[in-house]
This record gives sequence, structure tokens and C-alpha cells, in this order.
Amino acid sequence: MNIEEQQQSVDLVEKHRPQQKRAIRTYEGILDAAAELLVELGLERISTNLIAERAGITVPALYRYFPNKYSVLNAMGGRLLELQNQAFVEWNDQNVVGVEPQSIVDNIYDVLAGCYEVTVNMTGGVQIMHALQAIAPLQQVRQDNHWLVAETFAKVWAAQFNVAMDANSVQRARVAIELGFATVQMAIEDDRSDAELVLREGASALSLYLKGALERKGLNLT
Repeated sequence: MNIEEQQQSVDLVEKHRPQQKRAIRTYEGILDAAAELLVELGLERISTNLIAERAGITVPALYRYFPNKYSVLNAMGGRLLELQNQAFVEWNDQNVVGVEPQSIVDNIYDVLAGCYEVTVNMTGGVQIMHALQAIAPLQQVRQDNHWLVAETFAKVWAAQFNVAMDANSVQRARVAIELGFATVQMAIEDDRSDAELVLREGASALSLYLKGALERKGLNLT
């Protein structure tokens, strides 16, 4: 079995999600330790042994919560996606709910900047972003999350602007989300580019796409 096949068959499910304060501290300590090691050593070199040592626990104690390092990475990816999703929710609440459709296309930069900030400010955030793309089972986690966000906000926008929602609406929302994350990734990764300029140029392009998508639903934006 090659590395890709091993990754595809790996168990990502956490063994135990703690409820008591002490167990929660241990669980969070594992994720914090893994994040620090990701920054210091990179994705390939971290192991459950190193994570347990950094967290100050035994390897069997770590295995109470996670079956392998990929399960730890999955939980860390969940942390990052939750922060990115929250940035999107906050932007939606400020720029979509209760306002004119034009507000969406006028303020795309804010949501891209929000996702950029939470990613670069989270310890290991950039490395986790790479893991969500590089590791086969985590790729599916990332895609599932983006589809969920697309479906959720396609429904929200359809209700907000009183337009019909269909499969194309969700697909367009999904494309918009992927374009946005591609812009954020370029702003983070490309050292030869100015992050602020990348985010603003990406926002301009995404605004044009969303304007066209909204107009195809019968909303006349000027």
C-alpha cells in the first residue's frame, strides 16, 4: 500500500470528545502542541510521540482522544475551518442580512481579509491549511465544509433577496467560496506578491462574479 492509499484509509474520527474541564484542557493541549510542532518541524516530521511529549502527556493518554496523527490534524483543521466560517458568518451578518444586494459585491474584501487574518494569526494555521489540501482524507473534510457553507448561504441569500433557490444557486455559491479561498491562499503563500493587493484584486474579481450570479437570479445591481 502506497502513502496515498494509507492516507485514504486512515481513521480521522476522534476516539473521545471530552466534557469535563480537565479532559478538555488535555484535549486542547494536544492540539496546541501539534500546532507548535507543525510550525517548527513541518507536516511530515510530526508524530504522535512528539505531540504527546510536547503536550506533557503519555502516548497512551493521547490515544484516548486520537487514534493517529491524522486524526489530530483533522481536529486542528476543524479549528481553522470553524474560525474561517465564523469570519464568513460575521461578514454575512454585517453586509447581507437586512441590506440591499449591492452590499454583497461592495464588501467582498472584508470577508477575504477576515479569513486571511484568522489563518495567519492561528498558530499553525498556514500549515494546517496546507494539510487540508495535501492529505487525501483531509481534502474531503475541506470540500465537505465548503459545500456545507455554500448550501447554507445559498439558502440565506435566497430568503434574504426573495429569489428561487436551486442546484445552480448552490453551485455558484460553491464556486464563489473556492475563488475566495484561492485568493486568501495566494495572499498567504506568495512571498513575491503584496498580500493586501492580492486580497483587493481577488475581491474585485469575486465581486464581478457574484454580481453576475445575482443578476442571473433576477436582481438588478447597478
